[in-house]
Amino acid sequence: MNESFILSEFDRLVNSGTVIYNDKEDIIEYMDGGLKFQFLLTSALANKPTIPLNPSVAHKIDERDQKRDGSDISTQGFEIGEISTSHTLVANKFCWARPHLMLLTSDGYRRQYEGLDLNDIKSVWLLLSTLDTDYVAFYNCGQDGGCSRLHKHLQLIPTPPKLFSSFLDSKDSQPPRVPFEWFYRRLNPHESTPERLLEIYNHLLEQSTNKGRGLSTNFRNAPPNAACPHNFILTKRWMVVLPRQRAAINQEAGVNAIGMLGRIVVATQNEIDNWIRLGPTNALRELGVARQEAL
Repeated sequence: MNESFILSEFDRLVNSGTVIYNDKEDIIEYMDGGLKFQFLLTSALANKPTIPLNPSVAHKIDERDQKRDGSDISTQGFEIGEISTSHTLVANKFCWARPHLMLLTSDGYRRQYEGLDLNDIKSVWLLLSTLDTDYVAFYNCGQDGGCSRLHKHLQLIPTPPKLFSSFLDSKDSQPPRVPFEWFYRRLNPHESTPERLLEIYNHLLEQSTNKGRGLSTNFRNAPPNAACPHNFILTKRWMVVLPRQRAAINQEAGVNAIGMLGRIVVATQNEIDNWIRLGPTNALRELGVARQEAL
């Protein structure tokens, strides 16, 4: 599956009105605590449900119009194609990038609170390795990690510039002083196998778990096979894993993995104003696990 086919399918879905995307987006930069935040303002998210603060809402299965048993994501009409026997690529319904993709497990009973496994890494790495443009894949693990659906899925978008993690693109760059704990690894050609990437992920997740253990209220009541709430972000050059305590400060101030790296997607100016009142640096400190030296 090549990128031109994916883009043509994505554009077809947008033109038909199936997928909601508006390329008239505004980026508003804002400095806070020595960090440059980017608010991406798009009307495409105006009707998207906000991140629920009640985990029972996030995990409710709607039995109507389900393509797969156990799934709470209706993919009918959004499919782009099978990536492997374990994963399917679909377009996101509410998009803030061209394209904005979801990589779902074919098994609708796999859950978003699970950690990633070898099949997840194999499928997402196959996409990242074959796409011509530089893409970033991310995983919002658990309610407090920013997920709003139970069916296990990763997301992919073209890599935004000027993320907090962009320093990893250059060996000579120094990391920004983010207010939360994060763990990262620059990748080299010897590590570009799914098996090695899984080892790196598990190591970074272990570090994240040690920092985040017991801090998430929802995690204390999670199923036995649940991983520590975390965000996973992967490009062809680096990997980031960071623990999470909360998905949102309030209904207008929640972020997923990309938001934790400084690009915060909003539907209205009021949301931006709310973020500025809260102070985005302080907000990310509360959403992640605060670095002691940053307090």
